[in-house]
Amino acid sequence: MDKPLIKPLRLKPGDTVGLVTPASPPLDFRDIARAEKFLRGLGFNVLHGKNIRRRTGFLAGSDTERTADLHWMFAKPEVRGIFALRGGYGSGRLLELLDWKLIGSNPKVLVGHSDLTAVLTAIHSRTGMVTFWGPLAGYDLGRSPSPFKTRWLKAVTFKTSNELKLPGSPPGTRRRLRVLAGHGTAEGRLVGGNLSIITSLLGTPFEIDTRGRLLFFEDVDEEPYRIDRMLSQLALAGKFHQAAGIIVGHCVNCESSGRMRRTFNLSQVLKDRLGHLGIPVIYGSPLGHEPEKITLPLGVKARLDTERPGVTLLEAAVSD
Repeated sequence: MDKPLIKPLRLKPGDTVGLVTPASPPLDFRDIARAEKFLRGLGFNVLHGKNIRRRTGFLAGSDTERTADLHWMFAKPEVRGIFALRGGYGSGRLLELLDWKLIGSNPKVLVGHSDLTAVLTAIHSRTGMVTFWGPLAGYDLGRSPSPFKTRWLKAVTFKTSNELKLPGSPPGTRRRLRVLAGHGTAEGRLVGGNLSIITSLLGTPFEIDTRGRLLFFEDVDEEPYRIDRMLSQLALAGKFHQAAGIIVGHCVNCESSGRMRRTFNLSQVLKDRLGHLGIPVIYGSPLGHEPEKITLPLGVKARLDTERPGVTLLEAAVSD
């Protein structure tokens, strides 16, 4: 049975937001200051996680330390939003340590992407809380801010619009959404994230539930044959046939190279694996690892349209 949807309070200038590192440490610790400067520019007070500068191998501190920072942020009443500095690797290691009752009782706007897929999807499925697949505070907002990213982050987390049409392409490009399959529209609650992380959670208590949902995914630095392998695994698990529709983000640096250059390209793989499903499927949405990206709220009802290709949120992601 689905959990009742919990919407966090909308963000507004004057709120306090937290910076955390649930996965890998920043590549450059100056990203902490850059992220804080950006968030203060939006009018926020900024609180750092106590372990934000920790390093443990390829992790931003021990599992216990990274979990403690998330719990601390969710427990503090004055914190209204939580931003991940970086993805990388490691957030999946926290899932058995997270206090679902604490998190579900203190809904906050939680923003991140990439490896944060594990935390975002698990929190949504275990508590019903809307979480936000959006820009990382260090690189995306601190190091390379843009009006496009800022506009769509604010449109989803600052406002309580009942209907919001999302852009199909980033500014300054000729790229357009491509229809891979299906005709008409599909509606459902948004679920998804990074393809590699979604696939890694299959067979665990935290595997993604796509039944009647709009599934979105993307990836970065993966050869088409590896994309094919992950799509095949999801297909074998029934995740595509259960979905109402599929939104594929622009996959960065995922074309064939080296000795694989003369084999299938990414478009051919996507068409082969997704084109026969009989549900609407679009490709090229500006989400994930590309420089310009939108923010998607997990759990919010949306419409996927293949006649005028695009995605529209059908309800607010936050509450007043």
